[in-house]
Amino acid sequence: MRATTDFADSLIPAMSLDSPSDNAMTALYRVALGPVNTAHYLPIFARFDATGRTTTSWNWAACLFTLNWMVFRQLWSAALVYVAAAEGLALLVFGMGRSFLQWPQGVEWGVLGAFAVLAFAVPGLYGNAILHADIRKRIARALAASRTVPEACAVLDQQASSRKRLHIVVLANLVFAAAAAVAYLLLPQSGVTARTWDTAVTVAEAASAASAASAASAASTASTASATATPASSAAEAAPAPASASPATETSPPPPPPASGVSTATERADVPLPVAPPSAAPKAPVTKVVPPAPSASKATTAPASSKAAAKTAAKPKTPTASAALSAATPAAVGTTAGYYINVGLFADEANARKAQARLLNEGLPAFRQELNNSNGRRIRVRVGPYDSRAKADAAAASIRAMALDAVVFKQGR
Repeated sequence: MRATTDFADSLIPAMSLDSPSDNAMTALYRVALGPVNTAHYLPIFARFDATGRTTTSWNWAACLFTLNWMVFRQLWSAALVYVAAAEGLALLVFGMGRSFLQWPQGVEWGVLGAFAVLAFAVPGLYGNAILHADIRKRIARALAASRTVPEACAVLDQQASSRKRLHIVVLANLVFAAAAAVAYLLLPQSGVTARTWDTAVTVAEAASAASAASAASAASTASTASATATPASSAAEAAPAPASASPATETSPPPPPPASGVSTATERADVPLPVAPPSAAPKAPVTKVVPPAPSASKATTAPASSKAAAKTAAKPKTPTASAALSAATPAAVGTTAGYYINVGLFADEANARKAQARLLNEGLPAFRQELNNSNGRRIRVRVGPYDSRAKADAAAASIRAMALDAVVFKQGR
């Protein structure tokens, strides 16, 4: 992967075996990386600078602990891209894949496994290159904001990843693992309680239904017995009075009709009696199940209100964040008002890098500027800015002692 020309390249010379800036750049890299695993990264960064390009190299920390490694090394942009890519791919597989593509379960697991391999392999292969590019940007910002290399080292030391930061990351992982374990232990117990409550309600409903059915059968048996006794008594009354049999036949039904009356009475007794008890029986379980509904509505209303409050609270913070970003943007190199020293104009970029490296080794704030004119591309090397003419003249004298040109001029103000 070819290294691109950026703001960092205009301030930081490339490292090579014959360049006198190796010591200065190594010191800057060492301070920017911090005390954790510095010896592992310095040879890799030296190889990148010597070849002028970043190549793939394996990083176990970036492979196995990707997000933790990015948080520890303060690679915020890379971490955001990594999380967004992981969420997007998961949504693609389990959201659109199931709704529109209708993949079989085996295909879903295969795609998920491929994404998991990429999630570990890509950070492992390109982790060193990503860290190298970010460290170079930090060094460039520190050199632009400082007047000497020691001041830049002090700025980088404040921003470097320390052992205290490593301990905080490890502690955060332990807390997260403990919270996940507690949630795993508590959730099954609540599920068992809910299933026990549902079983108790079902048993109560079954018992009430059984009692209602037994009461209905007992009532139907009693009505059948009373209906059977009614025609027997009417027949006994009709036997001593044969003369009044004709009026009796006119006013009361004959003996066969009472039998049909018994069946109709039995049907009437059978129809309403089973219906009435079940209507009263379910009332007990219904009263037990209905009361939790208000708490559920309150529970759903509370997260909704909290989400709305969080959105309204997050909106006013947007201007502050944008203002902080705009304030943190460094000024362009060579635009600050003050006294500068023109060292030379080079047609060969390698010569310009060597001149800048010699100046940086002497503790002078040297930088390069690219110019395009009728003669072609030129690289200008300057030193500064300085607050006073006296400081600029003193620096110019030291530059002339190095057999380099030094022309002092004033810019701005």
